[in-house]
Amino acid sequence: MSLFDWHTLSDEVWVRAVKRTLYHKKHRTMRNSAKGKNLGLLFFNSSLRTRTSMELAAHELGAHVTTLNVGQGVWGMEWQPDVKMDAGAAEHIKEAVGVLSRYYDALGVRVFAEFSDYERDKQEQRIKAVIDAATVPIVNLESAFYHPCQALGDAGTLASHFNGRTAGKTFMLTWAYHPKPLPMAVPNSALLTAARLGMNVVVARPEGYALDPDVMNVARSYAAARNASIIEVDDPDAGYENADIVYAKAWGGPMAYTDPEGEAITRAGLKEWRVTAPRMLRTNEAGFMHCLPVRRNVVVDDAVLDHPTSLHLDQAEFRLHAQKAVLELVWGL
Repeated sequence: MSLFDWHTLSDEVWVRAVKRTLYHKKHRTMRNSAKGKNLGLLFFNSSLRTRTSMELAAHELGAHVTTLNVGQGVWGMEWQPDVKMDAGAAEHIKEAVGVLSRYYDALGVRVFAEFSDYERDKQEQRIKAVIDAATVPIVNLESAFYHPCQALGDAGTLASHFNGRTAGKTFMLTWAYHPKPLPMAVPNSALLTAARLGMNVVVARPEGYALDPDVMNVARSYAAARNASIIEVDDPDAGYENADIVYAKAWGGPMAYTDPEGEAITRAGLKEWRVTAPRMLRTNEAGFMHCLPVRRNVVVDDAVLDHPTSLHLDQAEFRLHAQKAVLELVWGL
């Protein structure tokens, strides 16, 4: 079984993965359930938590890991089908994934949004090209629109923080200023995770930075099935009242594709979209969440990150436990 994203899998699979994540948090021990397995990790983009947590998760399950960073000792890849490869790329993704499939029992692949064609990113052409070329399970380590590993780590964090009683809690997902436009994978996944956990979600974002309507509709279907709600606000001061969780994340939005220069100008005028201590005082003593890396005093103030209610390091730790649950899923352990 490959893991493209949780929204393509059943509630039964999702619930089991969350339970296994919590299990591994409670029982962090070396085990040999994956002894003899080999995991290949292919990174087209930078990583700290995803790489280290996946490497360590595989090791603690008894598997061997090889990590490859494209552009650092690995051939440049061509992605397009039916192309004459007479430019810079030396190897096609079909051959790269095809041969790695013959070496390894699963492959983890991280490939961000290109920010050149919105529909192509939305259709997830790159990660799906990997899945199509592979003959072993593929783990999406973050793609253009989704980050299932972060989503499962966040689910474990929330379930642990609320002692399993996430339903009915208020989850605020707030856009935050960043010096450059970032992909929508993490906010999409955070939204879907909170809705699937039965939380009432507030999406706070400036005008022009709405998340994709189809992703919002999936989230609304999760919320409706759990008697929860999803609302959107476009004021940086709105949404904090009675929030139990404040999750900050920058994202570029559709305008970063259609008018990058205009988006940069617009974004430069939105620096007030920052999580501050006074804003957090209006919450229900909310836990603060961020997937990391985070720009201090740009996305969120020091006073918030360093406060005892901040959960960002718990989130990072849960990535390790979530990766174990992911490997158990794809290997049927």
